[in-house]
Formats: sequence, structure tokens, C-alpha cells
Amino acid sequence: MAASTPDPSQHAPPGRRLDILRADLGASLVVFLVAVPLSLGIALASGAPVMAGLIAAVVGGVVAGLLGGSVLQVSGPAAGLTVVVAELVNRFGWQVTCLITIGAGLLQILFGLSRLARFAQAIPPAVVHGMLAGIGVTIALAQLHVVLGGDPQASAVDNVLELPEQLLGLHGHAAIVGLCTIGLVLIWPRLPGRLRVVPGPLVAVTAATTLAVLWPDVPRVDLPGGLLSAVTPPSLLPEG
Repeated sequence: MAASTPDPSQHAPPGRRLDILRADLGASLVVFLVAVPLSLGIALASGAPVMAGLIAAVVGGVVAGLLGGSVLQVSGPAAGLTVVVAELVNRFGWQVTCLITIGAGLLQILFGLSRLARFAQAIPPAVVHGMLAGIGVTIALAQLHVVLGGDPQASAVDNVLELPEQLLGLHGHAAIVGLCTIGLVLIWPRLPGRLRVVPGPLVAVTAATTLAVLWPDVPRVDLPGGLLSAVTPPSLLPEG
């Protein structure tokens, strides 16, 4: 078991504790502003209820903060699981996917307690990298349709075949918002150090939100009236 990182605020003088708290509050605000649209976007790309992504991000952050082995960590949704979750939701429905997720979590706890997780090191890195690359390409092909203002298809092959038609029916304002967001994320790390004090993803989200407000024809995510509307009990029976 890896050793936990000691909390520097436990033995710090009162003045130092205030400085640590101030820095933590600033960092948590930045993480919050980036994690909220990220969790909503990943939920949308996965075919899950949008608010379920927000709830999962909040619960995951609290659990990771309480049980994590380090005081310096950031937890959030994993984009690499988007394809897996989308396939589960498409095949079994949302309620069964929730039950599968609970089972996967219990298996992870079991593997950790039994120390079986160490055998994962026997998997060659090339296999892991290839799987992640395939997932990345699948996500990129699907989200390319979203950037252009359209709807992604059910599979990567369908997304490639439908791309020419999507380009012919381009939604100008939606494409501009998406391309500006990508451009800011790529360019921001190359700017002078003083500007990079503000994280690039936060700048990209702010700029994209501003443009979306100015252009009312940009497609928006419909949010339900309350958080609890996304809470559904798991089920063994597929929907439909």
C-alpha cells in the first residue's frame, strides 16, 4: 500500500494555515468552474442524463477527497470511459447501466482488498495505449459532429460516413464556438507566463459561454428543473 502524503496544514502555524486555506479555495474554485461543464459534457456524450454527470462529479470528488491517499489531488470524470458508458446505455438503458456501475465499483474494492489488482501490471503497455488511442479516436469522431453543430451517430464508422453531409449542412455559429474553444486550449500554454496564471480550460469555457450567449441559435443543453430528477433506481431489466 502506498504511503499517504502528509497534510502540511496540520503542523503549520496559524498564519501559514490561512495562506494554505486561501490557496486551496482559489484552486478549488478553478477546478469547480472547469469540472462542471466537463462533467455535463461527458454525461451528454455518454448518453446519460446530463444532471447525472454533475451528481457523479460531486459525489466522486467528496469520496476521493475523504478516502484518497494524498492531500494534493484532483478527481473528476474520465473521458476514456465515455465510449464504454455510451455502449452500455445504448444496449441496456440507463437504469441497468447504474447497476453495472455499482457492480464494477464493488469489484474494484474487492480487487484492492485482495491485492489482485497488481496482476494488471502483466498487461503490456502497448495494449493499454492502443485501447486508449482507439477510445480517443472514437470520441473525437463523435464530438466532431457536435462541434459542427450536428448530432453524432451510433458508431465510429457511421460518424465517418456522415461527416461529408455534416460539413455540407454546417451550423456556422456552433462551429465557430467549438473551434474557438479548441484553439484557446491549444494556444494558451504557449502564451507568456503572466497570462497562463489563469488555466486555459477556464478561459476556453468562459469564451465559449460568452459566444453562445451572444448567438441564440447555438444548440444548448437542456437541464431538468432539479438535481433529483436525474436520480433513478438501478434495475436488472433493460429499458424499453
